[in-house]
Amino acid sequence: MIDREKALELPTRRKLFNQIKSAPGIHFRELKRRTNLAIGALQYHLGVLEKTRLIKVEKSGKFRRYFPTEARHTESETVTLSLLREESVRKIVLLLIEKKRGTNRQLARFLELAPSTVSFHMQKLLKSGLVEKKRTKKRTYFVLVNPEESKSLLTSYRKSFLDDLVDAFVETWEEI
Repeated sequence: MIDREKALELPTRRKLFNQIKSAPGIHFRELKRRTNLAIGALQYHLGVLEKTRLIKVEKSGKFRRYFPTEARHTESETVTLSLLREESVRKIVLLLIEKKRGTNRQLARFLELAPSTVSFHMQKLLKSGLVEKKRTKKRTYFVLVNPEESKSLLTSYRKSFLDDLVDAFVETWEEI
């Protein structure tokens, strides 16, 4: 068995590990895109990193997401990071941070998504506990359960999202 230091001696594996450290919650295909490794090589190196306990793997829907073990994210942060790695979900979260709340119709209109698509993503967010549903006499709307955690994670891992919307949000938020 390879020890942890030896596992990172190989430049390719160190590059892969650094990608995971800088973008916790990243999934396999995104790692492939960012590292340009062949699928077999990527699977092998991820296996070594997992066996040496440098990374942990979380199943998130149909994705396997990778996290550095040293980061010590809470369970809530791990779930939030996994969800924020999905572009449409990230846009919904950014909008809910900015507007404080939104109905399905408002979110669909603003994000230029079909209401059914927004509903699909909202079900994931509700199930994960990231969002909750509130009702008034006339409307049902959604709010983030812990907007500060989402803001913190978006700010901390801003560069890893490769998203102009996140950059604009963080710049605006830092000015306040």
